[in-house]
Amino acid sequence: MSVLTGLARTASRAVGGLALDASSGLARAAEAAKAAVTGETIGPATLRVAVVILSDHDGPLTIAAAMTPSIELAGDVLSRESGIRVRLTGIQVIEEAAPPRALDPRANKRLLLDDVLGRTEFYRRHSAPVNLASAVVGAPITVVVVRNIDGRVTGCSLGISADWVIVQASLFDKSQPHTYDETVLVHELGHALNLPHVRDRQNLMFPASSPPADLRGTTLAGWQTAILQANRHVVPGVVR
Repeated sequence: MSVLTGLARTASRAVGGLALDASSGLARAAEAAKAAVTGETIGPATLRVAVVILSDHDGPLTIAAAMTPSIELAGDVLSRESGIRVRLTGIQVIEEAAPPRALDPRANKRLLLDDVLGRTEFYRRHSAPVNLASAVVGAPITVVVVRNIDGRVTGCSLGISADWVIVQASLFDKSQPHTYDETVLVHELGHALNLPHVRDRQNLMFPASSPPADLRGTTLAGWQTAILQANRHVVPGVVR
């Protein structure tokens, strides 16, 4: 695949994601206005999350049980702060040893470049499938557990241009207190749902988190909740 083709594909996904988010946001605003007039209530929205654990030649990088606290925290934070419940659709362990580029990816702009060049295909191949309906609303986000992320970060998301995020296996190892951090998984989900970094250390989207003594907070502001609720990955709550 040429660089131009990759750029066009990435740009198309990003623009399409923005358009779908805008459309979804307008629809949910209309639902909220109708509910306010009729006295009806809107139930919690839903975010579907899948987990893929990669393996190297020594075996799986972590185990499902080790990830449970981070997944539960994601559910607690998004439910409390934005009225979105997390539904785990499954945890898949890829038994075959992943290629080095997938095990030890680059981060941020370099990861975006690798995505443009087609070097992230291993993640896409093992991500949760997106059908025609979920491509519009409710596409699941896949959390891919990798061995090491270059660039002094432990998690990375390409935002609206990808339906997957990557997190480092050491985040889930309680025997490593200086890397164990339950906030990173939900922080990266926030990026996948269009949230940028903020300067408030108590906010979930604060860029830095230094375990064990100086973890970021898990609060969200009203404007962040509005962005989350309008995202195409989020299935709207049912009017009751």
